[in-house]
Amino acid sequence: MSVRQFSPPKIAVSLPSYAALVAALVVVWGLGDALSTLWAIEATGSIQGEANPWIKTLLAHDPALLVVLKAGVVAVAGGLLLTCREFIESVPGWRVWFLGVLGMGSLIVANNVYIGIVALA
Repeated sequence: MSVRQFSPPKIAVSLPSYAALVAALVVVWGLGDALSTLWAIEATGSIQGEANPWIKTLLAHDPALLVVLKAGVVAVAGGLLLTCREFIESVPGWRVWFLGVLGMGSLIVANNVYIGIVALA
């Protein structure tokens, strides 16, 4: 009687592309952070919850400047990340870094939304 050998199951995991990770970074840290910060400020009626003193000063002057600042920063960061793609992909663990930065940004956005919801309740 012969013994049947089974091959291990092949699990195909589709990893996000470099460009998709850069786009997600731009969306989370640009659009998500800016809009959720403005939402929290509008809901609480105060800028005192902002931890960054530069952003707090900017918000005290004109909250619309936050969107301009964030758009500029993520445009430069996204452009640099796309320009340096070959180097970044040569660094071991580059996807882990991207996912960590995206996770941190998502937590900040979720925290801002939570603050706004609590303030309105």
